[in-house]
Amino acid sequence: MARQETPMPQSKETPANTVVIAQEFSAANQLAALTIEANDAAHAMAVQIGYQGAMTVGALEDEIRFYQRRTVEAILETGKRLLVLKELTAHGEFAQRVEMLGFARTTAFRFMQAAAKTAKSSKLEQLSTQVKSASAFLELVTHDDDVLENLTNMDAVEKMSASQLRAALRDAHKEKEASEKLMADKNAKIDRLEHRIQIMSADEVLEEVMKEATTITRDALGAIRGGVRQALTALNDVPAASGTQSVFMAGLVGQIQADLNALREEFNLPDVSNAADAQLAGEVAQWAE
Repeated sequence: MARQETPMPQSKETPANTVVIAQEFSAANQLAALTIEANDAAHAMAVQIGYQGAMTVGALEDEIRFYQRRTVEAILETGKRLLVLKELTAHGEFAQRVEMLGFARTTAFRFMQAAAKTAKSSKLEQLSTQVKSASAFLELVTHDDDVLENLTNMDAVEKMSASQLRAALRDAHKEKEASEKLMADKNAKIDRLEHRIQIMSADEVLEEVMKEATTITRDALGAIRGGVRQALTALNDVPAASGTQSVFMAGLVGQIQADLNALREEFNLPDVSNAADAQLAGEVAQWAE
């Protein structure tokens, strides 16, 4: 029997989408034309201003960063020299020399202030290598180290503009003021308490301290009866896969009990949970009411 040959499969070529191809070619041509136009404009600007360096975006950005750092460095170096010049000139002559150098008095003073403070402040010295904007750096000079410390911990400080740094400084000032107010209120409360103790009798002092201790104890009991109990209830409600949660729960309660036992031993206290000390326990409970 003659073997039949398998017919070749018919070609199923996908017809080219001439419209899409034409659009892609057009877009590529437009991009090439824009690139050539941008390069021509950049070269024309370079010739106009006498620039003879690299003509790529990456190289230009690297050089800009370099000169940004040099800007802050130039401020500090200028300020140092102005400070020394001031010491060398006779009284009343420094202002004239500053004007002859082309500086406004306020600008010279800010440069000198920046140099003097950076020499004394490790925080400002660190920021001088991070901040690239001259105006932003001069803004930092007017602030204390405890405010600047918040900025030294920020990773993006080198990318911040002057306005962003001012906003960050305002936030740091608010945090500082809030912390200082909290500390001042705490110190005032301690001072008032110390004053009261000085004029109070021993019995009155004891009663005051017992009231404070009772308040603290109530807070602790509330945490145990509320938060700890809820946590234990949640653990107990979990379907027991291997019973490990009961061991974990016992460990939590054991930690609390161990701390209580340590306090009882430290202050040589009787165990009022025993029946023999029921009367003492009742007196304590009555006082806590």
